[in-house]
Amino acid sequence: MTRQLLVKTSFTSGELDPLMLGRIDLRAQEDGARRLRNVFVHAGGGVSRRPGTKILAEIPDAVRLVPFDDTDTAFLLVLAPGRVVVLREGEVVADLEAPWTAAQLGGLDWARYRDRLYLVHPEVRGVEIIRRRGGADTGDLWQLRYWQFDSVEVEPGVVRPLAPFAKIAPPDTALRVRRDGTNPPPGASAGEFVIVDARHTEGASADRVFEPSHYGVWLRIEGRHVRIVNYVAPNQVLAKAYDNFPDSAWTLRWEEEAFSPARGWPRSITFHQDRMVIGGSRDLPDWVWMSRTGRPMNFDPGSGLDDEAISFRLSDDSSHVVTALVPGRNLQIFTSTGEWIVKGFPVTPTGTQVERQTRIGSRVSPRIRPVDVDGATLFVATSGRELREFLYTEVEQAYQAADIATLSRHLLLDPVDATFDGSRRLLWIVRGDGRIATLTIDRNANVAAWSLQELEGRALAATTLRDRLFLLVRWRDRTFVEAVVDGCWLDHAREDEASTPTSTWSGFARYVGAEVAVLADGREVFRGTLTSDTIQLRNPASRLAVGVPYAHEIEPAPPSVASRGVALDALHRPIRLTFRLLESRRLVVDAGDGARVVPLATAEAAPFTGDHVLRATGWRRGHDAFLWRIRDDSAAPFTLLAAQTELKVND
Repeated sequence: MTRQLLVKTSFTSGELDPLMLGRIDLRAQEDGARRLRNVFVHAGGGVSRRPGTKILAEIPDAVRLVPFDDTDTAFLLVLAPGRVVVLREGEVVADLEAPWTAAQLGGLDWARYRDRLYLVHPEVRGVEIIRRRGGADTGDLWQLRYWQFDSVEVEPGVVRPLAPFAKIAPPDTALRVRRDGTNPPPGASAGEFVIVDARHTEGASADRVFEPSHYGVWLRIEGRHVRIVNYVAPNQVLAKAYDNFPDSAWTLRWEEEAFSPARGWPRSITFHQDRMVIGGSRDLPDWVWMSRTGRPMNFDPGSGLDDEAISFRLSDDSSHVVTALVPGRNLQIFTSTGEWIVKGFPVTPTGTQVERQTRIGSRVSPRIRPVDVDGATLFVATSGRELREFLYTEVEQAYQAADIATLSRHLLLDPVDATFDGSRRLLWIVRGDGRIATLTIDRNANVAAWSLQELEGRALAATTLRDRLFLLVRWRDRTFVEAVVDGCWLDHAREDEASTPTSTWSGFARYVGAEVAVLADGREVFRGTLTSDTIQLRNPASRLAVGVPYAHEIEPAPPSVASRGVALDALHRPIRLTFRLLESRRLVVDAGDGARVVPLATAEAAPFTGDHVLRATGWRRGHDAFLWRIRDDSAAPFTLLAAQTELKVND
């Protein structure tokens, strides 16, 4: 019989996938855990109970959160079916009508440019949200309107948009322009109404080149323009000419407006080198358009000068759907089948280099926007079970896309939204089941540690704004915007203060019927089902907090993993446990003989920092054996820095 001393100083491998528990040869096993719930892993190695959430506002049926950080203040845009609610510090400052349905909200993409936020969806005409600052008395003016491309006036009251054009019909589709009702067809002059015919080059009539929804769409034929004014047939429309057409020959050189009710709308958007960049549309999923420099609504290619618009198609041996655009060292283009970059500084019509880097692919639906972390772009791969780090490497002189979810793949399940919390070094990934996988990431320290956050109710979306994390949560059939608040140790919480201590507190109707905890001046005074919207305290208090308690859980890997000197099925028993804690008030630990509650500090005293020692008993063996488990739902801080287990092993 021998004794071993197992010292666990780090959790920087995070909660390990059960499939990894057999790999006792990996260093990651020693730094990992079997279970990490409602805790964050610090880059330095320890773990802390996560902060709770505080309710800011209730927005029925909300689906997405979008940050709008201006120079003087920060706003949070809450997207719901048919509306956009603008919040500032939890107060509604604007409520705008919007064109999206509930089903379309998950597919939105957006990009900020100066005082405007541009939003796109392949089935919805692009919109922009504008904040115009008002005076002290008038306040801000918020406006939501459809995109308005720069334009040129071709006749009084008629303008031609400088929008992207593309040939969307099959490549062999030809057009001709002829005077209305004439045969044989001569040419046409500007100002005339004309017939536009379509056919295939072999002479057969073209099918479904035009639709009734083509009304008002501009065509560019051999560099000349007509505007459709009436639908006649799938291969014929009536149009008005705004240039001279000297003949009516068939031509393959023609384009139509890339975005229209007939062809769909932009799919992805960003800004790069002062150009608006649009990635794909409903009917042109693999095209990229870049506006003129400094003119985000001008896509006129002009004569190809350096500052004029650019367009190109991603073309190789596979089909593509552009899923996201990310500006950086190079413009990064993420598609359903691979990752591309656009080289050039500056990017110009003649100097653009488009190169495919990796062949991973991103999810098309639901849309999960890539996240920039310290120069690396993190994106969810097509499978939804991989988190890839798209990063330029000097050794390869190219971009690589390593998977950083290998050790904890069981936590990356059906992701629907993601955001990076820079103040905590945490990537938050909202899952379809309403739970949140969090990744502590520090590339300099080579740390990638996963844990899982579980709230009562369902998380729907997440975003960060000025180093604050905001969640959209569905709880008790109501939808709330909530903030993760340091020092708050309850979920869905409300915190009130009184200038003088009081015993009667009211206004808690949303908690009636819920299982809650009540804290008065930091001390828990009630836990159970709230039956009234008024809370009566025995002793007056200056601060009151009401919310839903949640439990943090920490369990190390089995001892066969924690120590390479122990066989998989060796008979063993822990003798003495030492926990090194930081600013904690209570320790609840199960060492094999049931949970022990160890008070460390009262509400009035400073939190405990130091070592706490426990004796343990009981022989055990095998995979299901555990050295110790920590599980506690008290509304108080808790941080575990290290754990030491004195272990007796039966040889």
